Amino acid sequence: MAELRPDLDAVVAALPGVMGALKLEAEERKARVVAKAALHIETGEFIAGLKVKRHAKGYAIVNEDPLAAHKNWGGFNHRANRHVDGIHAMEAALW
Repeated sequence: MAELRPDLDAVVAALPGVMGALKLEAEERKARVVAKAALHIETGEFIAGLKVKRHAKGYAIVNEDPLAAHKNWGGFNHRANRHVDGIHAMEAALW
């Protein structure tokens, strides 16, 4: 009788062809983030911080800029004493 391995998803995810396809998809989604962020460049640090990193089950788009969350989602600027809108570039990777 045939058995279904409980770890079959991990085995399939680790196959070279699958990982290659996942990396390609992550790179394409990163390009969308860069395109949207390019409309809002002041220093270029947000785009320079974008990286595609491998993890156990695929790839992730991360931003190593320490202010990436503030730039992406906005927040309150205490110096200007007002709310600043974010650029919402990371969301471009979701479509």
